[in-house]
Amino acid sequence: MKRVITFTESDFESACSCLLQNGQEEAAFFLAGVSESDEAINLLVREVIPVPKNGFLEKGYAYLKIDPDFMMPIIKRARLQELSVISAHSHPFSNVAVGFSSIDDYGDELLMPKIQQRVKGRPHATMVFGRSGVDARIWENGKGEPVDLIEVIGHPLKKIYPGFEPKTKLYKMHDRQILAFGESGQEKIQRTEVAIVGLGGIGSQVFQQLVHLGVKKFVIIDDDYVEESNRSRIVGSRPDDSIKGKPKVEVMERLGKEINPGIEVKALKNSVNNLSAALKLRDVDVIFCCTDNLSSRLVLNRIAFQYLIPLIDIGIDIQSSGSGDIRSAAGRVMLILPDGPCLACMGILTPEALQQESDQSGYISGEEIADPSVISLNGVVTSLAVTEFIDLLTGFEKRREPLTYQVYNILEGVVWREKMISTYPCSVCKEVKALGDGLSLPCRLDR
Repeated sequence: MKRVITFTESDFESACSCLLQNGQEEAAFFLAGVSESDEAINLLVREVIPVPKNGFLEKGYAYLKIDPDFMMPIIKRARLQELSVISAHSHPFSNVAVGFSSIDDYGDELLMPKIQQRVKGRPHATMVFGRSGVDARIWENGKGEPVDLIEVIGHPLKKIYPGFEPKTKLYKMHDRQILAFGESGQEKIQRTEVAIVGLGGIGSQVFQQLVHLGVKKFVIIDDDYVEESNRSRIVGSRPDDSIKGKPKVEVMERLGKEINPGIEVKALKNSVNNLSAALKLRDVDVIFCCTDNLSSRLVLNRIAFQYLIPLIDIGIDIQSSGSGDIRSAAGRVMLILPDGPCLACMGILTPEALQQESDQSGYISGEEIADPSVISLNGVVTSLAVTEFIDLLTGFEKRREPLTYQVYNILEGVVWREKMISTYPCSVCKEVKALGDGLSLPCRLDR
C-alpha cells in the first residue's frame, strides 16, 4: 500500500512559511480529505492552521507543548466535517535530511491515539519539516507507517521522497530528450502515471507521444469502438480493426506495447461518466481530457479539484459548410491546477452549456456526430498539450506567463496564450477542494 500526502502549491508554501519562519520550532495542523483505493492512501490537505504564540503551553528552541484548548476545536471540526488531522512541526536547525526524533516519537505515541479516538475510522498523520526536506507518517489502528511520497501540486509539480528517491533506469532511445531536459527531467517523465480519457483523434495521438516520451504507466478510458469513418484520425488503427469492431482501448494498448513492450496499461472500455471508471483516476499523477462532451469534462473537472490532480484539457472545434468551406476553426489547451480557476469558473462548464450539450460538436451519449476532423490539425493541438505536460514536470518554459492557456487559431495559423480569468460565478471548485472520497462525484452508478 502506497502512502501519500498531497498539498496544493499555495498550501505547501503557507505551511513552510509558518513552520520555518525563524530558528525555533513551530507547529501547525492541517485538515485533509482522504483518497483510499486498493493501491494507495492519500491524505489531501484542505486547510493549513498555524499554531499561534498563545496556542503553546511551552515553547523553546527545540521543544513544543501545544495547549489542548487550541487543539480540541480543530479535532472537533475534523470529526464534524469528516476530515483527517495532520499534526506538523519543524526542525529549523536541520540542514540535512530531516527525520523524527525520539522526542517526536514519544509525543506522537501519546497524541495520535487520542486523535484516533475522537475522529474515528480515518487515517491521520504527523509531519516534520526541515530546511532541506520533509518526513511524514500516516497513522492507522494506533500505528504510524512511513509516507512514501509528499506531492506538491503546482507548476512545476514537486515530489518529495522522505526516504530515498527511487532510482529510474534511463534508456538509449531517450538520449536526445535527456540532452534537452536532463536526466532528472527524463526520470520525472518515466515516473509519472498518466490517465487519458477519450482515445479518438486527439487522445490516440496523446497516448502515442507519451509512450515515445517514456511514460510507463497509463490508465486509458474510452467506451467506443473503431469505425471506418474514424480510422483516418486514430493513430495505430488498422483496416481490420473497424471490420472487427475493436475497442479503441485495445487498439491503443497494442500500439503502446509495439512502441515499448515494458509499459503498464490499465485499459478500461468504459465511460468516465460511470463511477467505477472515474474512481480509477484517483491514483494517477496527471489526467488528459480528450473527449468532446461536457458531461465527461464535468466529471474530470471535479476530480481535478476533489483529488488534487492536474488536468490538461484539450479541445478543437471546426465549423464548416460541409463542402470545403471552413468558417471557423480553433484549438485550445488548458492546464487546470487546484490553485487556479476551474472549467466552470472560465465559463466552459456552465449549467446553460451543459443543458445545451446536444447542440455542441462532439460525442453525445456515445453517438458520433459528423463534425470535421483532420489528423494534422489534431496533431498540432496534441503536441501543444504534450509539451504542456513536459513543462508541468520540468518547468523548462521559463519565460511563460503564469495562469495562461494556449489558443491555436487554425485559419490564421498562429498560437498564442490567453489569461485564465474567472468569468462565471463558481464556488464549487473551492467547496470540493481536497475532499477526496468524502464527496460523491457527479457520475452515474454502473448499470
